[in-house]
Amino acid sequence: MAQASVDCNDTGGSVLSEPQSSAWKCPTIDFHHHLLAHEGYVDQLLMAMDAAGIDKVCLNGLGVPSANWLGDTSPGNTEAEQAWRLHPERIIPIASLRLGVHGAAHVRELHERGFVGLKTTRPLRDYDHPSFDEVYAAAAERGMSILFHTGFIVRSLADDTDDVSSARTRPVLLDRVARTFPDLKIVMAHLGMPWFEEAAQMCRFHDNVYTDLSGSMQGWRNRMAPADLARLLWWPGAFKKVVFGSDVPPWEIGAAKTDYLRILDLLDLPQEVKAAVMGGTAATLTERAS
Repeated sequence: MAQASVDCNDTGGSVLSEPQSSAWKCPTIDFHHHLLAHEGYVDQLLMAMDAAGIDKVCLNGLGVPSANWLGDTSPGNTEAEQAWRLHPERIIPIASLRLGVHGAAHVRELHERGFVGLKTTRPLRDYDHPSFDEVYAAAAERGMSILFHTGFIVRSLADDTDDVSSARTRPVLLDRVARTFPDLKIVMAHLGMPWFEEAAQMCRFHDNVYTDLSGSMQGWRNRMAPADLARLLWWPGAFKKVVFGSDVPPWEIGAAKTDYLRILDLLDLPQEVKAAVMGGTAATLTERAS
């Protein structure tokens, strides 16, 4: 059977069945990946990407102490920028920013350094607090997408001193943000786990809101039946609001990609929607406006 190619920019169409032998032209992009404090990490990541058929990765360094797989201390923006400059054809630079600590001037500086998007977690106030509006406005003006952690936050060594609260990251707290800044490209990590309904409805009601299904290979994604995911994302074209994000170390990145494709195949989604999920939409979200 001849393979039908799919244009990376064509993400239209309803959720209908198409031949599984179709191929798409657009790159596979991992929208959610953290730089870890392991020797030779970037080289290990690139080799894992090659093995998994992942063309590009949106790389950020959280720069926070941790008692989990992030390592003793996660690298920060400087290290992420260095990795991008060494491998600009494979790495898309995403900057870490903490709401309540960094302001609009920091966003402008990061944009000037070449970062095309932001990653934020552990906010000091609710995501919709008006004091953060200057950050959102600066990002929107520069066409920078923001990947928001939504849902429960993994524990770290700095939880008490950093006043961390998962409740500040509920998906619904991005509702006012999406309405106030319609040009801001918002991506919610983890489908808001465990606030899945909120995250799904945010995608449904706001043109500028997207989500990933990232998480550990033993986490929530593999404990949710594809039918339950389809129940959450039920409206025509809903999966065009989903982007591939792994949020796992290199040795699991191939399994994460396979898991995404397994879900998309079981849901019998058309090839243009698969292309959008696996890289087409991420390519649009990471375009540098100026």
